Amino acid sequence: MNRGTVYVACAASLAIGVFFILVWAPHPWGWQGFDDYHDLGLAVARGDAYPTMDRPWGYAYFLAAFYRLFGDRPWIPLLGQAALNSLMPLLVYLFARDELDERVAVVSSLLVGLFSFNTVYASTQSADAVGNVLFMAAVVVFARARRRGDWRGCASAGLLLGVAAQFRPNLILVPILLAAFLVIERRDRARVIQACAVVVAATATLVPWAIRNQRLAGVPMLTTTHGAMQLWYGTLQSGPYLKSRAHNPRSAFETGSFPYTSLDRLPLVVTGRLAACAPPPSHLAVVYWSDRDGERRRVPVQWSSDGEFHAEIPPSPPPTTYYVDVEGAGRSADAAPYVYFVSADHFGDLDRHDDLFDVFDLIRMMRHVAWGEHVPVGDRLDFNGDGGLSDVDVVMAASILLDRAHATASTIADRRETVDWSETAVALRLADGSSLTVPHDWSGRITDVDATIGLASALVHAAMPWTSVRTDHTSSGGCAAVEEVAVNTVFYRREPDAMRRYMALALENIRRDPAAYAAGVAYRTLRVFFVEASDDPHTTYRFASSDRIYRIAQAVSIALLVLFAAGVGAAWRRGAAIALPLVLIAYIPATLGFMLTNMRYSVTVQPLMFVFVAAALITAAEATARARGREDSRTTPRL
Repeated sequence: MNRGTVYVACAASLAIGVFFILVWAPHPWGWQGFDDYHDLGLAVARGDAYPTMDRPWGYAYFLAAFYRLFGDRPWIPLLGQAALNSLMPLLVYLFARDELDERVAVVSSLLVGLFSFNTVYASTQSADAVGNVLFMAAVVVFARARRRGDWRGCASAGLLLGVAAQFRPNLILVPILLAAFLVIERRDRARVIQACAVVVAATATLVPWAIRNQRLAGVPMLTTTHGAMQLWYGTLQSGPYLKSRAHNPRSAFETGSFPYTSLDRLPLVVTGRLAACAPPPSHLAVVYWSDRDGERRRVPVQWSSDGEFHAEIPPSPPPTTYYVDVEGAGRSADAAPYVYFVSADHFGDLDRHDDLFDVFDLIRMMRHVAWGEHVPVGDRLDFNGDGGLSDVDVVMAASILLDRAHATASTIADRRETVDWSETAVALRLADGSSLTVPHDWSGRITDVDATIGLASALVHAAMPWTSVRTDHTSSGGCAAVEEVAVNTVFYRREPDAMRRYMALALENIRRDPAAYAAGVAYRTLRVFFVEASDDPHTTYRFASSDRIYRIAQAVSIALLVLFAAGVGAAWRRGAAIALPLVLIAYIPATLGFMLTNMRYSVTVQPLMFVFVAAALITAAEATARARGREDSRTTPRL
């Protein structure tokens, strides 16, 4: 093999990528991919402001550049990223040639060109393909700068890594890792300057995004809000649900039991839309008051060109209950105001003034039936009107919360709902087989309740005004002027608050069973390096030939992992500089093992793993050649 093999590998990578794009791809996503990047790219191409904090901006702007030039033709940016991905064999060659040797470099480039999983992601709209090329380019630049003692090269690597983090947010700590590697490897002033250059350059690329997030949400996020959700998903992936978080009943707590926000220092944003069935109102204003200030105040609304409006309400310290109405919207005079809470209590009963009928009222009813505990609003909960609270009232309450209508005897009988209790717990069992179980030793937090998947998990989020409980709201055929009135549903309020809730949920799960979580972290630390085939549609995407593709991918990824392990020893015996690639490979499980992971996340460092696979293969081939030479020497007759 010679350097020409490297260019053959690049061509092979491009050919495979184009085949996956234009002919057939071994994935279910199609051209438009996942994570909504197609829509985000189109929005940016139209000149709209970037509409999320949950996805990094890098890939959306990459797509937008193509959409602005060529229109909505997803295959064109895919061909662009397949071309970028075809540089990966060359980048791996350049790195391995310096860190190991020429033969290993050539073979590793060929392996990357033929077998890289990054080529799969290059054929769909996913941030991985471009982000991984940026990462590998940064590694090559850093490795050369480190050898030459060039701080400018280190700064260039930092810039590339900063941009890569806006494609793959989990890479945000790599500049710090490389800076530490430089200083630990050799402690002198020059290395400190190089380390600072990496970190400062990477940080400079993140500052504009952080400033934008600070202005919108009051939070200087360097990447996205998505990490907290991934952490919570990881805590669900433990115990009996180690291989599928989708079946963990604690997923029911993802959203709160009430409309609320923990962002107490920012104005509340009220939004709505002009109804298509009604003429524009002559006057519209948001009216609000709170349990801290009962005076009704009016805020004029601001209209957008597409018939949507918004208004801001001044913030208030927690806990505060807001009451919001829209004046001039054509609502009936007796309609209940929209109730909204400001609180940092993610799991407690926020309805301090009993404005709503909610799951906490249902829980108190169940505890009253089981153990005779006092119920504050007992009269309103006597749904069957017999002067007391019984299991019949509990069943009717559950039916009302689920249907938002009166429960009749026939619906109760059809559902076959029952209430069972003992000294330790009380359970509401629903017709679909799900159950809501409340322990006797209850802290008042919704997360202490066991709600199995089904109707019971829907009850966790059930809340409605008391006027809706006692009034038949059959449509009268009228048309209100506005619709979809809500508070803090705009992304720059919703997503930062969701980040806080996900973090609280994750810490709650870890607190409840730290040993199971630790076992899950250990499993995911290894799991990130291989594909795991599954017949469960809630765990893996199902599509044509998916079983065969998943099993092939599982076999290939496990073989890669085994050969990588063998290659580490082989490269060490060859005297190669293995510290840098091993540190970068270890970074992935070290920073992601405690979150939800799959093999996709290790594709970033898969090219470095191929370097060690090449070392293993070449070492084995050399050993075979030596053994064959010795055998030939023994069998060749002497003259």
